[in-house]
Amino acid sequence: MCYCAPMGFRCTLLIVAILLVIEETLAAKPHILFIAADDLGWNDVGFHGSEIHTPHLDKLAKEGVIMNKTYVQPLCSPTRSTFMSGRFPFHTGLQRGGIGPPQPYGLPLNITTIAQHLQSAGYSTHMVGKWHLGFCNTKYTPLERGFDSHFGNYVGA
Repeated sequence: MCYCAPMGFRCTLLIVAILLVIEETLAAKPHILFIAADDLGWNDVGFHGSEIHTPHLDKLAKEGVIMNKTYVQPLCSPTRSTFMSGRFPFHTGLQRGGIGPPQPYGLPLNITTIAQHLQSAGYSTHMVGKWHLGFCNTKYTPLERGFDSHFGNYVGA
C-alpha cells in the first residue's frame, strides 16, 4: 500500500495538470482576423485554385476558417455596414452607396458594432484600412466604434 500511494499520487497530479492545461487552452480566446478586400474576385487567391500566388493568404485560409457562403454589396459603405453591424444595409440606412466627405451621417450610433462586442468580450481590436462608415463627427469614427487603434483612411482609397 505504501508503494502504490506515491504512484497514485503522481498519477493524480498528472491528471490534474493535464486538466488544467486543457482548461487553460479552452479558455484562451482564439485570434480573430477578418479580411475585407474590395474588388477581390473568387479566383484572385491561390486557395481557390488560381494561378495567382498568394502564399500568406493561403496559409491563413488553411489554418483558419474560410467563409465561402458570404456575400457583399456592390459598394463599400453598404458592405462595411453589414459586416460591422450584422444587419443588411437597408436596416442601417446605408444601402444607397458610399459615404462621401461632405455627408453628415454614418453607421447609426445606436448600432453596436462587432468591434464593440469583441471589446466587451475582452478582445483587443485593431483596424487597418478604409473605414467608409462616416466621419462627420468623431462619434462615427473607428476609435469611437470599438477599435483600440485604426491605421487608414475614413473614405475611399
